[in-house]
Amino acid sequence: MAHEMIGTQIVTERLVALLESGTEKVLLIDSRPFVEYNTSHILEAININCSKLMKRRLQQDKVLITELIQHSAKHKVDIDCSQKVVVYDQSSQDVASLSSDCFLTVLLGKLEKSFSSVHLLAGADAAEWDWLCAECQQHLPQARLHPRVALPASACE
Repeated sequence: MAHEMIGTQIVTERLVALLESGTEKVLLIDSRPFVEYNTSHILEAININCSKLMKRRLQQDKVLITELIQHSAKHKVDIDCSQKVVVYDQSSQDVASLSSDCFLTVLLGKLEKSFSSVHLLAGADAAEWDWLCAECQQHLPQARLHPRVALPASACE
């Protein structure tokens, strides 16, 4: 089912450059299941995963996306509607391939209503994720990777 274009794509190299430069405020949203998020994630990324209840509440405007972000964060998040928002998971390759009814489409749509710059990390499959973790570890040691994360050996070689 077709839907209007939501969000734009950002490649892993550009995300690493944004995080490395530190010149722009970036809100990272990890939309993978909690188990995957808990295994490894970029520090400061907020886990907002799919549940039927949350999807329905977002669709029916029973919860604001900013409230969901604050609730899901482990600490108070300073939300600036002009900051860049980057959403990632490990299976979505591009915005155009998303079903209009999937959680990620709903999430991106709600984010676009509150933030001026919303992006989906393109090509974030397992290999890209390993590469991204390795790059973040190389360029931002202890600054952006969750300290409890034990990266797979393949991500660090």
